[in-house]
Amino acid sequence: MQSRQIYFCRRPDGKPAPDVFEERLVDVAAPRDGEILCRNVTVSVDPYLRLKMYDRRSYTPPLRIGEAIPGRAVALVLESRAPGLAPGDHVVIPGGWQQYALVRGEAARRIDLSVASPGAWLGPLGMTGMTAYAGLMHIGRPEAGETLVVTGAAGAVGGIAGQIGRLLGCRVVGIAGSEEKCRAIVEQFGFDAGLNYREPDLAARLGAACPDGIDIHFDNVGGEISRTVASAFNDFGRLVVCGLISQYSGQQHADPAALDEFMRLVLTRRLTVQGFIVSDLERKFPEFEDRMANWLQTGQIVHREHARSGFGEIVPAFLGMLSGENIGKSIVHLAD
Repeated sequence: MQSRQIYFCRRPDGKPAPDVFEERLVDVAAPRDGEILCRNVTVSVDPYLRLKMYDRRSYTPPLRIGEAIPGRAVALVLESRAPGLAPGDHVVIPGGWQQYALVRGEAARRIDLSVASPGAWLGPLGMTGMTAYAGLMHIGRPEAGETLVVTGAAGAVGGIAGQIGRLLGCRVVGIAGSEEKCRAIVEQFGFDAGLNYREPDLAARLGAACPDGIDIHFDNVGGEISRTVASAFNDFGRLVVCGLISQYSGQQHADPAALDEFMRLVLTRRLTVQGFIVSDLERKFPEFEDRMANWLQTGQIVHREHARSGFGEIVPAFLGMLSGENIGKSIVHLAD
């Protein structure tokens, strides 16, 4: 059996282009003891892969030139030599950007597609949802009546984080990059307000949307937008640093004066500032899947996905996501 697979072939300077990637046709071996052979059904494209393209230390090792692109996928088990998994099972696996994947059974999480769609198992019920849940609950510590601001609010993690905050009784204000996205987070996700950062006077509009100041900032963006939000923090505010997508492709540079002003705010307003990686926190929340599944099934959390179809759409989907084309979770369907 052969499988189409996408490889990393050069480090980009700035925003990645299609020539960063290379498609190859590779042989797929039969499973050995403890392994399963799967056909990927739906694959996830995620911003963290941009960070892996730098040759520098991060929370995950950088991609090597010639390495296959990793990523999570919903897959159908074709053959199994792993206990507890059988042909016909659907699983979430570290399947990567390929048609077929051979993985260890312990790396697979069996799922029920009658509970939620493949996209939802990669979104709110997957690492995306866990990231939003763990970061908000552990670092944000929301209380009813507080004001939560989410940047990247129309993205996969931001949309879920804001909806969880709303369920917990917060006033939720989202910042996004278009009027369409701002309408979506208010009308579909239930945010109290949506602000387009591309329009002028963001600080004034943020102040009007947050008349009692800001208690929690769930930050997916970094940069100038985040500095604007920080200036409106209340005393003892909490900054949850989930992502810095404005900096992933080198678009912004450090401003020492801005850093000094931010540190003054950290001191004088006694702010808590904490970055996190979801793998640090997921064991703290064993109730996550049941709670999120209930929210989805009862309509309290809305799942929206930005889906493409076909193996050839994986790279365009990734590049489009980095450019902000998506509302909700970016996925690519490969097969039924």
